[in-house]
Amino acid sequence: MEKPVLRPFDLGTGPLMPDAFIMETGKVDLSVYTSQERFEAEREIFGRVWLNIAESSEIPNAGDWIVRDVKVRSSSIILVRGKDMVIRAFHNICAHRGMKLVWDDKGRGGKFSCPYHAWMFDSVGALLHIPDEGCFPHVDKQASGLTPVRCDTWEGMIFVNLDMQGTQSLADYLGPVTERLKGVPFASYPYTARVGSLINANWKLAIEAQCEAYHVRALHARTVSKMLSSTDNPFVHPLHTEFLGAHRMNSVPRNPDYELSPEKLVQAFSFMNAQQMVIADTGAQDKPEETFAGHSDVNPIRSNLWGNDQYVLYPHFIFHLSLGGWWLHRFWPIASDKCYWEAVYHFEQPQSLRNQFAVQYSLALNRDTLMEDNLALVQQQEVMESGAKKIVQFGEQEALCKHLAAVSEAAANDAQALRIAAE
Repeated sequence: MEKPVLRPFDLGTGPLMPDAFIMETGKVDLSVYTSQERFEAEREIFGRVWLNIAESSEIPNAGDWIVRDVKVRSSSIILVRGKDMVIRAFHNICAHRGMKLVWDDKGRGGKFSCPYHAWMFDSVGALLHIPDEGCFPHVDKQASGLTPVRCDTWEGMIFVNLDMQGTQSLADYLGPVTERLKGVPFASYPYTARVGSLINANWKLAIEAQCEAYHVRALHARTVSKMLSSTDNPFVHPLHTEFLGAHRMNSVPRNPDYELSPEKLVQAFSFMNAQQMVIADTGAQDKPEETFAGHSDVNPIRSNLWGNDQYVLYPHFIFHLSLGGWWLHRFWPIASDKCYWEAVYHFEQPQSLRNQFAVQYSLALNRDTLMEDNLALVQQQEVMESGAKKIVQFGEQEALCKHLAAVSEAAANDAQALRIAAE
């Protein structure tokens, strides 16, 4: 496999390059996972870059709304589709006394009444009504609407940027990713399931666990190891890797010799009744036009061993396109040793009870695999705090982890320089 080309990236403050030392050696200062100083720099970054926060399919109709939190910025965000079908974002805080305006996770109707004193706002953020309005002679209703948040979409995915002074567009932020995956059939997989968990580990550790398959043979020996690890590729080296500015992707292989075990009858039944998100030969690759594999940007080297394409968008968003659907992860930092992980799985609509059962089995298998990751992360974070080791060391097959670390280092240094300049 050719060595991927390193590209400059721009987070809205000008061109940066991934840290050269990290890219060359794979060595990263362990304190980036434990220090409060580094966490504060990353907190600043989350306040000024584009963050994936939801999917447009979650609010399909005019007046539909959802609420998403960005806890690292103490922000709650309302996403609402207006009468004009435009998706807008607002801070979830009332202009009267600073109360959290919406307490539910989702709703419809496009109007928001504060539970504290019933000030009411509409889907474009305008203040509609103040009870006993005569008692507020100095309130300017025009200036007292909801505080907007920059919002844009890419391929049905909703992004927000909390920096209202920022000028970088989402397209420019995504860089080389912007032109990728146009027309990919995300909407062909409308059946969704969600899982999430609080993880007592640094958010970057959580992302790294999803960005390399070197750990599969050891950590996932009881779940998916045999589906990925093969005789010819025992450590699951990626088929293809690209660095896309601040972002990155790779093509993950499957084990072509994987066979369903007669000792696992439930698994065999499941695999025969629905395409799986796990890496298995379900026959789907024989009809690529019916899957993501039929798109020119997916499986870019056209490998017969292809299992899924993984995109990792800085700072916190991952999505996979596979034979049997697609799934995403978001990792939200909370503290230097704590993050929240959420995942959304997308399948074809089940057409029978057999399909429904197979989907649920696939979800359970994915859940069990990810729990193995999450439990390991807690152990990792705990001993990192000891100071017994000063660096972590990434190998070549952990290229996505190395690139994330190099981008994060450059971004954190830039954030620190901006803070010093502002002082």
